[in-house]
Amino acid sequence: MKLSRHPAPHIRHQENNRTLMSDVLILLMVLMVLAYLFYGLRALVVCGVSVLTAVLTDAVCTLLRGSRLNLFDLSPVVTGMLIALCMPATISFKIVASAAFFAIAIAKHPFGGLGNNLFNPAASGISFAAICWPRLVFIYPMPFSRIGVLGTVAANATDYYYTYSSVNAQGIAQEISLRLYQNPAFVLKVGGVPTNDLTEMLLGNYPGPMGATNILVLMTCLVYLLFRRTVRWQMPIPFLGTCALIALLFPRTGQSGLRSVEFEMMSGLLLFGAVFMISDPVTSPKRDSAYFVYGIFAGSITMGFRYFGGFEESMPFAVLLANAFVPLIDRYNERLHRLIRRKQLESRKNQNLQEA
Repeated sequence: MKLSRHPAPHIRHQENNRTLMSDVLILLMVLMVLAYLFYGLRALVVCGVSVLTAVLTDAVCTLLRGSRLNLFDLSPVVTGMLIALCMPATISFKIVASAAFFAIAIAKHPFGGLGNNLFNPAASGISFAAICWPRLVFIYPMPFSRIGVLGTVAANATDYYYTYSSVNAQGIAQEISLRLYQNPAFVLKVGGVPTNDLTEMLLGNYPGPMGATNILVLMTCLVYLLFRRTVRWQMPIPFLGTCALIALLFPRTGQSGLRSVEFEMMSGLLLFGAVFMISDPVTSPKRDSAYFVYGIFAGSITMGFRYFGGFEESMPFAVLLANAFVPLIDRYNERLHRLIRRKQLESRKNQNLQEA
């Protein structure tokens, strides 16, 4: 028999890595179109810069490692899209390119490339940008604002503005400044109560990351991935359930627990991360029985970071910490399985002896 050696991920299913990536990429493109409708052409340019940087960095790193280029590998495209959609539409091109470069060159290829990375590359890139440029990563324009493609973010004593040049109907150049706002996650962080109503949050009509505000669309994405079995329910559902339970029992809003659940689940990157990051097959546990533990663990970390961390948006940091514990979860899960099998064998032996 001829055996063929290939790197992970090893998917024992009629689907392959390319089709799984295609499912995710289709949904990310839907979110990109929504970002275009909300923020205009600049949203597409931000996505293009991130994807182009990720693809070029991946190609260079692959060649430097002495490997052959895989033209059908969609993973750098997915990574670039994830990073861009977690950013504000007014983010500097330099920042999103730096995040994409870090995700591929630092978080992916030093561990061996596709299927071998210990940490989620997109979460690594977003965390890198958040640490280096926190004031620019966590400040957002209002949806349906007219945003120029080329502009800069500036600040005065109290507020941030996105400033760009435009030509009016008379052909006169003028400078336009758009005020930028905080996400409801920041309001929760400082002990306030968001003023957004349920309809606004479900439809994404509030300031936030380009691809993470439309809750109805994100829920539809999760249902699609679960139906396609691209994502196993044992990770995102326990994750979201743990986050909701903590928000219910320990509300930060000073209101009812249900109101706290509404704000916590619909603000920031929590739902986006549950759909596209927690369920990453490369950085998640190996066995189905460990998925549930991993989801609960990641949800607890996420809420802990939200309540006590230094940033209002903790999802990418929680994903990285959960990734670091995956080998430990797998180890103890395997021990548990061996113990169960040993007990079953002993029980069968005793039963056979009694029958004899």
